[in-house]
Amino acid sequence: MALPEIDILPLTPNAVGEGILWCEHSQSLWWVDIRAPSLHRFWPETGRSEHWEMPQTIGCLALTEATGIIVALKAGLHLFDPESGALSLLTSLAGEPPGNRPNDGAVSRSGRFFVGTMPEHDRSKPTGQVHRLDGTVARPLLGGLHITNGLAFSPDDRTAYLSDSWPDVQTIWAFDHDPEDGALSGQRLFFDCAATAGRPDGACVDTDGCYWMAGVGGSEVLRITPKGDVDRRIPLPVSMPTKPCFGGPDLRTLFITSIGLNSNAPSPDGRVIAIDAGFQGVPEARCAVP
Repeated sequence: MALPEIDILPLTPNAVGEGILWCEHSQSLWWVDIRAPSLHRFWPETGRSEHWEMPQTIGCLALTEATGIIVALKAGLHLFDPESGALSLLTSLAGEPPGNRPNDGAVSRSGRFFVGTMPEHDRSKPTGQVHRLDGTVARPLLGGLHITNGLAFSPDDRTAYLSDSWPDVQTIWAFDHDPEDGALSGQRLFFDCAATAGRPDGACVDTDGCYWMAGVGGSEVLRITPKGDVDRRIPLPVSMPTKPCFGGPDLRTLFITSIGLNSNAPSPDGRVIAIDAGFQGVPEARCAVP
């Protein structure tokens, strides 16, 4: 199969680009730079871009049913107004050790924001957790994770995915997800990444229910079927891709963030790239905020 053409978006490289999402309403991309820390937005059709500095480390974001954005900062989940730039605290992440920060997140099809955390410095300690935002309360669901990543939900909202990027783990799990109450159960192995070039990082799903995994450190993105088989492997020009999302008017463009720390020019590391992956994505779910 011929490899797709890859476009490098005309944007300043990120130190640690992450959490990319496509907003269908505005036809724009959102993502974060964890290390900067900052929130970014880009309209591919016009080339317009904007960004906002954040007061502390930012891990990920979620779209809401209104115009606001939920941002996961070290101090907790905040509602961000892109018009005014105002931040307001929704909730802290209960039970988090002082050295942890949010990392990856995803909104279920039923509108709940799931946020994973990780130790900011000593990642050998499995203190990371997954929280679920219910209204304005974040409830811890599970722990024992090093680098929480790969949160995503199947098109029917019945399966949730989660990974741990720590080199000694490198595993993606699947869970049964109850759309009625957001409960996770039946944790099971979905894919063992030990033999892949990259460790599992951020992810998204397509209309076939296949799971697209950014292989951080491996310069690739994988398409994994619901049965756990790799059916497509796309090499990328960035060494550390972090998260893919489907976007564009027909949701057929795969946008991918990457890490640019310690990168040497003219490497595209840290840039957002775009490819026609040959498949269609599922519209990004939105979080219901009271």
